[in-house]
Amino acid sequence: MAYDPSKIHKISYQGKYHKFKGYGQTHPSPQRTPLIFQAGASKSGIEFGSKHAEAIFCSYSTIADCKKYTKNVRDAAKAQGRDPQSIKFFLVTMPFLGRTQEEAEEKFEAARKRASIQGGLTRFSGFANIDMSVYPVDEPFKFKGELKENTIQGFIHSMQNLDEKTTPRDIGEILAFGGQGPRPVGTAQVVADELEKWAIEGDVDGFNLSRESDLYSFIL
Repeated sequence: MAYDPSKIHKISYQGKYHKFKGYGQTHPSPQRTPLIFQAGASKSGIEFGSKHAEAIFCSYSTIADCKKYTKNVRDAAKAQGRDPQSIKFFLVTMPFLGRTQEEAEEKFEAARKRASIQGGLTRFSGFANIDMSVYPVDEPFKFKGELKENTIQGFIHSMQNLDEKTTPRDIGEILAFGGQGPRPVGTAQVVADELEKWAIEGDVDGFNLSRESDLYSFIL
């Protein structure tokens, strides 16, 4: 059994914009058990995901890093006696679509101007356990990538290849503006081709579409 019935309580909510009365508003999965959607690139995260996860969220800025991660998890799953392809990987991405390339680029620049650098740096500080407020925002920042108990290790690994000229402002924009995943800009054909490339070469099965902090998943 996946849950303790005595701890399932009825929800009765009457809000201004949303009302609900019942025990849950989501349909059960086809297998009638909770779907295990996991995220974790640390040693323990890979060990858990390879053993239990049905789907895994990942975030990488290069296809090579993404492929290395998915291979590590699939190899670990095989060692656990699982079918490596039974695990589905969802890569975060933030596409900008336009009827023309110019329109897509205009949307990209408009969104970029609205990205909160301060918010992105705050997010980075929490992920990496670094107080970014003490660093000049427009001077090169050398990221050492130190692994600590309260850091997100997958994030640390994927940020270690930052250019030595990268500034805190650049980092803030990355974290505030779609995260570390790809940000394809162009027509539907251009974006689809880029996603297909990541799917094939990076070995991912679907994508989490990012709209700032919101994520929407679809599988290929």
